[in-house]
Amino acid sequence: MKKIFISLVLIIAAQITTAQNPVGKWKVISHISEYDGQKFDSHAALLTQRPCAAKISYEINADKTYRLNAAGSGCDEKYIKIQEKLYSKTMWQVQNGKITISTQKDFSVGQTYTITVAGSKMIWTGTDGQGTITYQRL
Repeated sequence: MKKIFISLVLIIAAQITTAQNPVGKWKVISHISEYDGQKFDSHAALLTQRPCAAKISYEINADKTYRLNAAGSGCDEKYIKIQEKLYSKTMWQVQNGKITISTQKDFSVGQTYTITVAGSKMIWTGTDGQGTITYQRL
């Protein structure tokens, strides 16, 4: 009976640990922010100006790099170059249910969000008023 209980606890712990693993390719489906008491979706606003941005993906890699990939988006080359450069040095780390993205290897400066990964969706909720970003796994 002890072995079954211990095995069950280990399996559940492994599931909880891997459930918050963001590694993979993702696309943003919404970025809800609030300004002056009004909520708005900045991602939807971006798509009205640049529909090609719907094909931009975010690569959260096992080597702790976080990259924007606009190569297959159909956006103009200048826009692609600028966007990819913005994410060219970005790293990520998850600790205690929070993900931090930063260009600093020591994460002394960065953006921190609570993270929830469930099925094909990942939700980041800003800890400092950055809003909520919802991703869809590709």
